[in-house]
Order: sequence, then structure tokens, then C-alpha cells
Amino acid sequence: CLILGHGVYKRHLTRIERENGLPRIVIHRIADGAEHSIEFDEEAYSLGLSGAYEYDTDIIRFTYSSMTTPSRTYEYNMETRERTLIKEQEVPSGHDPHDYVTRRIMAPADDGELVPVSLVHHRDTPINGTAPCLLYGYGSYGISIPSAFNTNCLSLVDRGFVYAIAHVRGGKDKGFAWYEAGKRKTKTNTFTDFIAAARFLTREGYCAQGRIVAQGGSAGGMLMGAIANLAPELFAGILAEVPFVDVLNTMLDDTLPLTPPEWPEW
Repeated sequence: CLILGHGVYKRHLTRIERENGLPRIVIHRIADGAEHSIEFDEEAYSLGLSGAYEYDTDIIRFTYSSMTTPSRTYEYNMETRERTLIKEQEVPSGHDPHDYVTRRIMAPADDGELVPVSLVHHRDTPINGTAPCLLYGYGSYGISIPSAFNTNCLSLVDRGFVYAIAHVRGGKDKGFAWYEAGKRKTKTNTFTDFIAAARFLTREGYCAQGRIVAQGGSAGGMLMGAIANLAPELFAGILAEVPFVDVLNTMLDDTLPLTPPEWPEW
């Protein structure tokens, strides 16, 4: 697993880590070394752990959201394991999390690796191979795309779309090795992982063949350019937002201020 952060308290240590693409908050009791994780019901979600601003306390704060649940801030008692909701993101247009379903599935890549895919759909949308899908990907710089609440996609989801995120290699969704396996000489894994995710979604009936629209921006736009050439038949449309698609010429021009710092990535 990949440790993302930690906190030090008088009676406890805390850490937030990511394993198999999902974050986890772990509480370590100093007195006896006992550990427990804070449990959540949904298959895919995003977490944030607040800093240790007070040393002599058993209370921590964390934020939680998922593709169905707006951001929530909780207080958590590390001894009693009780959690208290203290704040929730408001959605002015109204939102009922029970109207939606979020899933975390694993798509097999060409080399046998399992690519995490987070998705959300309306509860009334039939998952029988007929739904359209917006599939998002990034996969660069070790950036992990959280399975967090996104009001921008709700309008599509309410209209019967499946919204999915392919956590492809090049991010750190499954640790540092996941990042290393999607850069420089292994960069093509980013592209083939995304294609594998698209094929898995159609094969398993989450969406209709030929009705997937792919989306990615900046370095994710480079991913869009690659899949447009490698597997154009899979996609009804491709949204390449500010795409970084001339990597070779950019990396050869060391007069550009951002080029030398980018050499380790490309």
C-alpha cells in the first residue's frame, strides 16, 4: 500500500493509505499496538484526513465523499469508534444519494494486471448492455483520480449515462509501482489500460458497445490522442481537452521553461 499522510497524538497514531486503488484510514493505539480501520459501506469513495492540530485528544476529523455522496466532514472517536457528521456539502438543485449506485470493478489488462474502474449510474438505469457511458482517464505524473462526488456528471447520469473513471497506470492509484509502470518506456500501458477498461465495461454489460465517449485533459488529452489511433472503433466520441499531444518536439526543446523538469516523466 501507499502511505499518503499521518498524524501523531498522545495515545494514537493515524495514517491514511491507499491499497488496490482505495484510500483507508488506520488508527494505531500506542498502548498495545492494536490497529483498526474506519469502515465504509460503498465500494468506491474518497477520503481526506485532517492534520493533528491538538495532541492530547482522541478525536480526529476526516472528510468522505463518493460518486453518489456529497462531501461530508466527520469527527471520529479513536477509542469508542463513534463517528459524528458535522458538515455536508450542499447541492442547491437537490440530491438524494439513494437514487444512484456506485461500483468498483477490476478490468483485466493485456498483461494480466487488474485496472480499477470506478463508476456511478442512476438506480433506474438498466445495466444490460444498452446504456451510454462517459469514460474518464488521466494516468500521468503519479496523480490519482479520486472516486469523489462530481456535480458536473450528475446531469448525464440522470439521463441514463454510466459515468466511469479508469484508474490507469501512470497514476499512483495502486501505489508507486503503478506510476512507474505508466511512464517513459512503459507509457503505452496507460493507453492499453484505458482500452481494456472500455472493452470490459461493454463485455460485462455496464454500457453499450459503440456508445462510449472518452474524456481526458492535458496529459489525459495525450491518452485521448493515443486511443483515437489505437482503438477508434470503441468510441462514439472523444473529448480531448487541452491535449498534450506533441510530446517529442516539446521534450526536445530545452528552451521551453517546463521541458527540463518534465524529462523524468516522459
